[in-house]
Amino acid sequence: MGRRMAETAALLVEHRLPAVPWRQWVLSFEGPMAVRLGYDRQLLGRVCQRFAKRAMQTLRQQSKREHGLRSSSNLHPGVLIVVQRFRSDLGLFVHLHALVTDGCFEAPAVADDAAVFLPVIGLGEQDLLRTLQRLHADLSEPVDEALVACVQLGLPLRAVGPSPCAAPPASPMLVRGFGMQLHAAVTVDGRDRKRLERVCRYLLRPPFALDAVQRTQDGQVRVHFKKPNRFGATFAQMTPDTFLARLCALVPPPRAHTVLYYGVLSAHHALRSAVVPRTDEPEPKQLSLFIPRGQLELPAITTLLHAQLRDAAPSRLPWTLPVLGRFRQV
Repeated sequence: MGRRMAETAALLVEHRLPAVPWRQWVLSFEGPMAVRLGYDRQLLGRVCQRFAKRAMQTLRQQSKREHGLRSSSNLHPGVLIVVQRFRSDLGLFVHLHALVTDGCFEAPAVADDAAVFLPVIGLGEQDLLRTLQRLHADLSEPVDEALVACVQLGLPLRAVGPSPCAAPPASPMLVRGFGMQLHAAVTVDGRDRKRLERVCRYLLRPPFALDAVQRTQDGQVRVHFKKPNRFGATFAQMTPDTFLARLCALVPPPRAHTVLYYGVLSAHHALRSAVVPRTDEPEPKQLSLFIPRGQLELPAITTLLHAQLRDAAPSRLPWTLPVLGRFRQV
């Protein structure tokens, strides 16, 4: 799990994310919505698409105001969404981590010119709250009865928006309302590639570290937290059956994507090739985790892999090594 996290983060930094300012947006849900998203693939895709759409709309409007532009139709932000499905106690809790450009790319008037990045410096909590309000309106459309029910059940009683009597958020750039919570205080300069890779690793982190799970003397499974939760607990203890059941719930449904690209990062955007990092090294390719019996020629793959390692020693282990090692033991 950790190797895949590191390799995917390296892929994003080296071949996907341009060297521009980035901001991390974290969208979480209250009530049954966080659980329903774990089982409904189409619902999750619709929520991700509309969240990215509203975040990009907020950035376009803010860029238009700050830079004195007449129109925002020529502005193109980028959004990378990673779907996380777990809480610290391994419970199913779907929430979205989005890495959003802290500004917009302005498409050039001439095709041969380079796209210009217009940074945004005045994004505030009111903009985040407006994004939540628009997202709530999108999810409340009477097109999916189950979706509407989840949104309504997630709302606090006798409230349709942020409560005026609620205590102010303890963290800056944190807003709550409409059964959702949006946090966008973490920023990173895209020119600092090492720090950007650390942020990507956080987005792609697995549910737990191997050394954080241990078996107690009475046969229970104890999962240690990285830091105390809001109740002050430092670990969660459960039976082995409960531990396995929670792990099964964390597995995404078939054909459910957990990493999604929107805006200039999407595959068919006209500016994508002009803004992504350019490198002479080819993108790494991953072998299939499950290869049908009879279709694997182990000597040929082993020879090819050893030749690649001999020509250029990688700084990170390829994903193929555990697969080959597993076949050697058979």
